Amino acid sequence: MGRRVRIGAPIAAVLLIVAGVALMLVVAGTESFGWFAYAPLAEGTMTGGGSLLLLTGLDQLGLALAGLGLLLLTFWSGYQTGRRRRS
Repeated sequence: MGRRVRIGAPIAAVLLIVAGVALMLVVAGTESFGWFAYAPLAEGTMTGGGSLLLLTGLDQLGLALAGLGLLLLTFWSGYQTGRRRRS
């Protein structure tokens, strides 16, 4: 493996991770979402508990970029470890 690949692969992986996280944080905006539920036997008000998470297309892209960067960094680390043990 050439020197450019040995140095460039982890740098590219870290850049992908940073770009993915930045895309998820910077573009994070408020989305309006409404729903109605009918609870016939409930005596109180029914709430969702705030556990609903909606991901926009840009959030999904950021998550994919960060995941690809982590995958590349993991592959590179394993390759370097195996290469050191061979010699």
